[in-house]
Amino acid sequence: MAVAVPGMVKHDARRVEQGRWELGTFIRENRSRLLQEWEGAVRQLPYARELSRPRLLDHLPDLLDRIANVVETVRTGGDESLEELPEVHALERLDSGFDLDEVAGEYALLRGCILQLYAEHVESAGAGLMATAMREVVRFNRTFDEAVAAAVSRYARARERTLVALDRISEAALGTEDADTFLPTLLRVILETTEAVDSVTLLLREGDMLHVRASVGLEEEVASGFCLQVGEGFAGTIAAERCPKEVHCAAKDPLVKSEAVRARGTRALYGVPLLYSGEVIGVAHMGSRTTYEFSNEDKLLFRAMVSRATGLIVQAQLTARERAVERQQAETLALLDTLLATAPAGLALLDTELRYVRINEALATANGHPVEAHLGRTVAEMIPDAAPMIEPLLRRVLETGEALRGKEFNLVPATDPGVPHCWVGDYFPVRARDGQVLGVGGLMMDITERKQQEERLRQTAEFRERFLGVVSHDLRNPLNAILLSANALLRTEGIPASHTKMVRRIVTSGERMVRMIGELLDFTRGRLGGGIPIHPQRANLRHLYRHVLEELEIGFPGRELRLHAEGDFMGEWDPDRLAQLLGNLGKNALDYSPADTRVDFSLHDEGDCVRMEVHNAGPPIPRPLLAGIFEPFRRAVEGDAHPTSGLGLGLFIVREIARAHGGTVEVRSTEAMGTTFTVRLPRYSGRGAESVGTVH
Repeated sequence: MAVAVPGMVKHDARRVEQGRWELGTFIRENRSRLLQEWEGAVRQLPYARELSRPRLLDHLPDLLDRIANVVETVRTGGDESLEELPEVHALERLDSGFDLDEVAGEYALLRGCILQLYAEHVESAGAGLMATAMREVVRFNRTFDEAVAAAVSRYARARERTLVALDRISEAALGTEDADTFLPTLLRVILETTEAVDSVTLLLREGDMLHVRASVGLEEEVASGFCLQVGEGFAGTIAAERCPKEVHCAAKDPLVKSEAVRARGTRALYGVPLLYSGEVIGVAHMGSRTTYEFSNEDKLLFRAMVSRATGLIVQAQLTARERAVERQQAETLALLDTLLATAPAGLALLDTELRYVRINEALATANGHPVEAHLGRTVAEMIPDAAPMIEPLLRRVLETGEALRGKEFNLVPATDPGVPHCWVGDYFPVRARDGQVLGVGGLMMDITERKQQEERLRQTAEFRERFLGVVSHDLRNPLNAILLSANALLRTEGIPASHTKMVRRIVTSGERMVRMIGELLDFTRGRLGGGIPIHPQRANLRHLYRHVLEELEIGFPGRELRLHAEGDFMGEWDPDRLAQLLGNLGKNALDYSPADTRVDFSLHDEGDCVRMEVHNAGPPIPRPLLAGIFEPFRRAVEGDAHPTSGLGLGLFIVREIARAHGGTVEVRSTEAMGTTFTVRLPRYSGRGAESVGTVH
């Protein structure tokens, strides 16, 4: 059993008591509190407010431990140092954007926190302990001064080296905005700035791919067009993770995909993302064949130079895009100028104040002023006589943002004074990419000659139609004489049978000519006389239908005709004209349908209206002919006329008779259903709406 010696126990207790007041022990035991107090003080400074806690504390916990070890050498006599911690800390602060005063300031705050808390801790100690504590404080201050001096010295060297490198980079890009020209120079500056580096490569992002844009030391990557996807390989991982990355023994690392890196035996590879406005625009990496690891100062310098290069690259890209846009605009303006110069029509572009921005020679000449005189002047200033007509149209386009087409007006051009010309104008809004209306464009054409030609054609057509009417009217008298004479001969006894046959042929042909002349007269009335005249009277369509069908059966013996009618068919119509309408539709259906098929006639009571239909099972009317089937001199078949057809006026007269009664007519014609003409008539003439169309 051990026995405690009283003197030894007292001595050990004194050592324990003394240890409580030692500065080194105090720093270790109160490290968390010291860092907390320091953080609270340093957070009051503007430059430290935005740093995260891990970035702010950085290497300080290790630095406090090293300081405690050095302070204890006052008692232990050991050989302790701060090693490289102050220098590493200074480089990190330089990378975070601190200036030299700010680095020294946070060291001063740390020193103040330690001494203040330690003073409070030992103020009750005896004189002997105080003497020991003060020796440690002296050593602490000397150690702290060494830390500050080392940090400031390293900061200053690194800062100077960085500034020199950045200046060289700026000089390399000076005088050229072409990225392909200055990028190799930039990379060469980076290569020359760091002794251990023997290759620098830059990859720029295009979509999800990274393409090697420039390289010094690995030029074969540029020549081969080396690229990889974001997230793939060394550079792709940096782009995806958006943070620097370093690999050792790069030539053997599976993350490295570059065959050139492997072939050169690269040992260390360090890469950083090129960040601009929060976006990764590329990746830069440096390699070394002589070292397995880059120093913190080399990595810091590389990040600084890449950051400066990123701004230059973005500026070059923006300049390239701007020049491309300028070239495109210049080409567009050149095309526009060519169009303006060569277009026979008048063209002009005006701003929102209706000032001329551009105008071509044709319109300027018509206005009576040179092109240059228009620019910057308003419509009212250049063509005061025409402005009251044109300005409202232009302002309407500006207000509504909608184009106006085919606006016709008469103006006297300066090239032909005293003679009004007819013009047609199209006006349209000129918009920016975002849709904002920037002005109005105008296209003006002098259509005077076209109008004159149309008037000549109209007069010619009118003369022709009047001539047809006059001739048709005048032919009636001699034709009636021929028919009267032929009928008289038929009633004369003793005429040989062969002569009788010829006389009957004269009568048949004469009656056909009477019908054709009647159609020509109806056509002339429809074209020139405001429509076919009608004389409505009370009539029953069912009786009218039966009378027309009897006449058709006589003219087409052997054909089957069927009538379907249910309801009330009394109304006020012109019976003779409706008989002509039904006769034309019936004859048309019989002419254009097979002889062994039936033609159906139907009447439908629709209250205030009556629907009349004529249907045949013949081949469909060709689609190209349907749209103009009711126009004069048109037929329902292509090519030569049907052998039994007349002048091609039958359906035109049908339409005009229906219109005269306030009704409508339309046709449906398909392979499966045959052809059906439908006429709708109000029971009392003049109460319907005029419309004519086709249904396919």
